[in-house]
Amino acid sequence: MVDDDIKLCELLRAVLEDEGYDVMCVNDGESALAFMQNNAIDIVLLDVMLPCIDGLAVARRICQRFATPILMLTALDDEASMLDGLQAGADQYVAKPFRVPELLARITSILRRVGLERQRLSNKNGNDFLLHISRLPLTETEVELIEYLLKHDGDIVSKMALQKEVLKKELCPYDRNLDMHISNIRRKLVQSGLSKKHIKTVRGQGYIFYRKVA
Repeated sequence: MVDDDIKLCELLRAVLEDEGYDVMCVNDGESALAFMQNNAIDIVLLDVMLPCIDGLAVARRICQRFATPILMLTALDDEASMLDGLQAGADQYVAKPFRVPELLARITSILRRVGLERQRLSNKNGNDFLLHISRLPLTETEVELIEYLLKHDGDIVSKMALQKEVLKKELCPYDRNLDMHISNIRRKLVQSGLSKKHIKTVRGQGYIFYRKVA
């Protein structure tokens, strides 16, 4: 939950924890983005009126970096504000003051949809590994890199192909951007309990992605 109203945070934390949720409260957008960088989050409850960076900007940054659903909470309940929130990336929009049962119902609805999407992905590939991957705090580019490597599971994928097909630019001799993304993916795999050996570097050629490692 991202809201600078500390009393509201405490109230909703108590309500949500009673419902069985694990809740992390922060009071500004930068803290939220920093926390999400290294922690898997199922849903973000995001206020619009925040210090330093407003909630709309935070929502856009979340959508650029992660695939985490956003439920926007705000005192701005006019149609224009609602459209701004949805265009910024919010999945749903709840105006303050709100009724707790409605909020809980909307959270349940969003998580059910996300759960079904993950289940379809897992069933489609017949592998729980992708379900685990889908819960990592990956950026959009990192997700696209993994998806491309998965299509070539067990085969060498050249750096040139990844650079062109995913990063949408030609490979330059001194450009370390791709290597940085792969390094970040490996770090997040390890932090989540998976092995960094899922991605193997083949010197002078590229990378191989293995779903199963010894």
